Amino acid sequence: MKWKYSIKVKHLFEDETTTELIIKLCLCLSPQFKSLKDKIEKSNILSDNKDLIIEELERIEDNFDFTRKLADGSIPKNEWANYSFNGDFEEEFNGNLSELYDLGDERVMTTIGLEKFICIT
Repeated sequence: MKWKYSIKVKHLFEDETTTELIIKLCLCLSPQFKSLKDKIEKSNILSDNKDLIIEELERIEDNFDFTRKLADGSIPKNEWANYSFNGDFEEEFNGNLSELYDLGDERVMTTIGLEKFICIT
């Protein structure tokens, strides 16, 4: 069984995780989420599944966008406590990535049967 979709981000990983890298990774994912949502909308995934999947994907996308805003200063450091953020960008990014992996590991029901969803490379 092959993967229905893929997201490419691992090629950007580095030995050291910096705020600049977190910004770069989040920015790399953003257009891929948009493209993926468009593909899902036009796909053979059953409509009940489709709506739930897109909703979950949008939630994860929002989390990565929030992480980027923390890292790039759009959300100032003096407001981090309002979001229970302790300044660990790597932990925040990895939590988001873990959620993306969990969604990617799902099997989706399509008109031709069950398919593996997203391969993250």
